[in-house]
Amino acid sequence: MLGQLAEVTISGRQVGRITEEIGQEMAEKRDLKTNQFQDKTLASAVIGVPRVAVVEMDGGRFLARGCGSGPGSHEASWKEDKIACLVTMGGDLFDRDPHPELPACFRDRKAVAKLVRGLAAQGALGDLVEEAAEEDQAAESAPADAEDTAVDELEWPPRPLVRTSVATTQASEAFGPMVAAEARARNFDRAERKAFVADGGKWIWSIQKVYFPKYTAINDFIHVVSYVYLAAKAVGSSAEAHWDMYLGWATACWQGQVETVIEELTHWQKRLGPMPEGLELPKSDPRQVVSKSLTYLENNRTRMNYPEYRRQGLPTMSGLVESLIKQFNYRVKGTEKSWLLENAESILQVRAALLSEDERLERHMDGRMCLPFRRYKRDTDEGKAA
Repeated sequence: MLGQLAEVTISGRQVGRITEEIGQEMAEKRDLKTNQFQDKTLASAVIGVPRVAVVEMDGGRFLARGCGSGPGSHEASWKEDKIACLVTMGGDLFDRDPHPELPACFRDRKAVAKLVRGLAAQGALGDLVEEAAEEDQAAESAPADAEDTAVDELEWPPRPLVRTSVATTQASEAFGPMVAAEARARNFDRAERKAFVADGGKWIWSIQKVYFPKYTAINDFIHVVSYVYLAAKAVGSSAEAHWDMYLGWATACWQGQVETVIEELTHWQKRLGPMPEGLELPKSDPRQVVSKSLTYLENNRTRMNYPEYRRQGLPTMSGLVESLIKQFNYRVKGTEKSWLLENAESILQVRAALLSEDERLERHMDGRMCLPFRRYKRDTDEGKAA
């Protein structure tokens, strides 16, 4: 692109080296901010107090090659990168639930089936697999129970205003304070209302308990929909019975009645019988599906009071971080891309800065000390001396 648009000749590898160098600089800035947070010397860089502050967190995947390997996929294996999305929002408080009915998108049979298959393909549903099955024409869409006019009338969900992001290849123990430092720098601690939204991963909720204990913890409703859909499909005697059961369970969860769903799944678990000892069941076995779905709901029941979250003008889904991870994946994930961990860490920092809506990449480049010319040599004694 540089050659075609600017008639500048530069190799892709040279661009990569410079980008990695910039990423290393930005990682050093991030780590300095994290250390200041841990030393309790980090001050907010924002004067205003956010109305609604939301932290969303999840993990992506990239292909890493063996340490010390040259270009190419040598000893390649999939690794997890950790992504956080920090968003200020504008939204009102309500004296009643602004959207008590299950949204139309979750009452559309074809859309829900596609949603669940997509999450399963990404590995977002653990070991559960949604098998692509042919559905009869009558089951392609469910009728809408009601129009979603309450969303526009009462201005829910809240409107995203400014987004920044944090990313790393490091473990969750290191990631937690990085995200907390970013939240402190953005004055999230003083926000009128604060929410932490995620999909139920244990490492994520461990970070929330340690670094964001005063935030309202909200389990992503889309994952709840996926689990109850698969459970209903596992026990439903027909396509219609499956769909009716799913609608009842999804509506109950949306309206804050998760205990009812847990009771019904417990009943089905007893009816199906215990898991056989020493025998590995297929992933699609109803006992397996019901057991995992029930465990998911039981583990997250305290983070599923959706009517109250909506009254507080808070989001109930982690779509912002899911979308952000896709934008990270465009850069780091692909069959032709494999990374040394240190290089992946650098690229993630540049990507995080580019996807942040506070011009941090531009500010870093404007203040960066650099030479108009540079010459890279091989990693030899002569190169090191140079």
